[in-house]
Amino acid sequence: MPERLLKFGDLELDLGSYQLRRNGAVLKLEKIPMELLILLASRKGQLVSREEIIDKLWGKDVFVDSEHGVNTAIRKIRQALGDDPDKPRFIETVFGKGYRFVGQISVSTEQQVDSGISHILGTRYGMRSVLIVVCALTALALGSYLGIRRFWLYRSERTMLAVLPFQNLSGDSEQDYFSDGMTEEMITNLGRLDPKRLGVIARTSAMSYKHSSKGVDQIGRELGANYILEGSARREGDRVRITAQLIQVSDQSHLWAAEYDRELGSVLELQTEVASAIGNEVRLKITPGQRARLASAHSVNPEAYEAYLKGRYFMEKWTEDGTRIGREYFEQAIQKDPRYALAYAGLADSYVWGRVGLPPEEAVQRAKAAASKALELDDTLGEPHAALGQIEFTNDWDWAGAEAEFSRAIELNPNDTNALHMYSHYLLAMGRFDESYAISKRALEHDPVSPTMQLHLGFHYLTARQYDAAIQQYLKLLQIDPSYPDAHNQLAVAYRQKGMFDQSVAEYLQVETLLGMTPEQIAALKTSYVASGMRGFWLKVLELTEPSEQSNISPYQIASYYSILDKKDESFVWLNKAFETHDGGLVAIKTDSDFDHLHSDSRFAELLRRMKLPE
Repeated sequence: MPERLLKFGDLELDLGSYQLRRNGAVLKLEKIPMELLILLASRKGQLVSREEIIDKLWGKDVFVDSEHGVNTAIRKIRQALGDDPDKPRFIETVFGKGYRFVGQISVSTEQQVDSGISHILGTRYGMRSVLIVVCALTALALGSYLGIRRFWLYRSERTMLAVLPFQNLSGDSEQDYFSDGMTEEMITNLGRLDPKRLGVIARTSAMSYKHSSKGVDQIGRELGANYILEGSARREGDRVRITAQLIQVSDQSHLWAAEYDRELGSVLELQTEVASAIGNEVRLKITPGQRARLASAHSVNPEAYEAYLKGRYFMEKWTEDGTRIGREYFEQAIQKDPRYALAYAGLADSYVWGRVGLPPEEAVQRAKAAASKALELDDTLGEPHAALGQIEFTNDWDWAGAEAEFSRAIELNPNDTNALHMYSHYLLAMGRFDESYAISKRALEHDPVSPTMQLHLGFHYLTARQYDAAIQQYLKLLQIDPSYPDAHNQLAVAYRQKGMFDQSVAEYLQVETLLGMTPEQIAALKTSYVASGMRGFWLKVLELTEPSEQSNISPYQIASYYSILDKKDESFVWLNKAFETHDGGLVAIKTDSDFDHLHSDSRFAELLRRMKLPE
C-alpha cells in the first residue's frame, strides 16, 4: 500500500508509519490518543460522538470511565498539536455530544508527492476526478485506522504479559483468597490463548509484587514484561465486581480498561471474557479451537468456586498445614459440585505434593484417581497431566509415560512453570542436558523472580557438571535470599566437586544451622573437619545421622553419604533399600555427581537395568 499522509498546518499524520510529525520531527503520542486523532481526522468535519469513540477505541460491552479516558486522550492530542480548546484550530468540542476535526486537511500518497503525477491528476482528469481521489483516500485513511489496530503491538515475535495481584477492595483481609484466586485464574486463562505469541509471567513472580509500591516501568523491567494487567476484586454476597486495565510498560500508557459486575456463579465466564478481550487487544492469533474453549466456560456453583479458591490459596503456602487445609477445601468444592474439574485437579496436586497423614502409596492412588477424574470432566486441563507425569516419573518409574504426560501438560498450558520445572528434572534424570537447559530457561522466563526457578537453573548447571556456572547462580540467588537452605546445600556440592573444601564445609554448616542443628553438633562437625579433613567431616555427618531402618532420612540420601566416603558396598546396600522402597530420589541416580565413581561398578549398571532407565 502507498504511504498515506494527512496534512494540516505544519503537521502531518503518517498512517503508514503510524507517526505524527511537525516539520519532519516526530511528536510523541500514545496509542489511544493517536487512534482517536486518526479517527477524528479521517472523519474531517463530521461529529464523532463520545459513544462511538468508546466503541471504536475500547470495544462494545465494556465499561470505560469516559470522563477520564476520552478527556485524557483529547487533552494529550491538543498538547501534541498545540491546540487551544477555547479557540480550536483542529479539535472542536461539541459539548454533551462529542468532537469534530475542524482543521483543513490535505491527503497525499507517495505517488502524489511526485509533481509530475500531481500535474497529470490536475490536468487529465480535472478537478472533479481529483476530488473523487481525495474522497477515496480519506476512506482508505479510515480503513487504515481499523487496520492499524491489528498489528500495532508487535515489537517482537513473543510478547510477555504480567498479571499483577488483584487488589482486594472488600476491606477484609480474610477475603484475600478471592482476589489472589482471581489473579491466578487470569494468569491461567491468558496463558492458554496463543502461547506462540503471548507469554504470561507465572503466579510466583507476579504475587511477589503484592502490595508493592514499585512503578509499572520498574516491575516490567524486573519481569521482562511488555504489558501489565492490573485489577481489583470486590466480593459482596453472591455478586462480584471486577476491574481491569492493560498498561504498556514502555510508556506506561493505559491501553484498555473494563469493569464488570456479575453474579458469582458466572465468574468463570467473566474470566474468559476478560482473557478474550485482552487477546483481542494484543491481536493474538487465537485459533477456532481456542475460541471455542473460551466460549465453553460454564456457570459454577458459587460455594464450590469459593471453596476451590480457598483451597488454592492455602496450597500456595507450600506448608504441611497449608496442604492439609487446601485439600479439605478442594473436597468441599467437589461435594458442592461433583462435576467441577478444577477442584479435582487441585485435589490431585494436594496428594502429589503433600502426603500428610497418608501412606505414600495411598497418596499416590488418590492423586491418580483425582487427576483422572479431572481429565474425564475436562480433557483440556494441563494441570492433571502434570500431576500424572510427576507420579509416573518419581513413583512408577514409567519413563515414557511420564514424558508423554509432561509434554501434554505443556502443550495444553505452555505457561505452566510447574509442568516446565518437573519436565526439566525429568530431562536431567535422563541425561538430556541440552533439552533440560532449554526448558529451564523457558521456565525462568515465565517466572523470573521465583527463587525456585533460580535454584533450578543452578541445579541444571550442577547436574551438567558446569560447576563454575552453578556457583555463580547460587551466589546470585543467595544475595537475594541468604536464608535459602537448598541454595546453600547445592552450593556446597558445587564447591566440593571443585575441590574447594573449606568453602564447601562452610556452606554445609550454614545449611545445618538453618535447619536447626544444635550448636554442639555444629561444633563437632567443625572439629572433625579441622582434625581429619573432608573424610572426618562426612564420617561425623554419618554418625550424627544414625542411619537405620527407622531413620527419617531417605535411603537414597544415606547412600550418597557412603558414596562420598567411597564406601561402595555400604552405598549399594542403601541404594538397594532405596529401590525396594521406591525412593523418589533414586530417579536422579544416573546423573547425580555424588555417585560418579560408582559408574564403573557392575552393580551400578544392574541397578539402572532394574529401574529400566534408558542408557
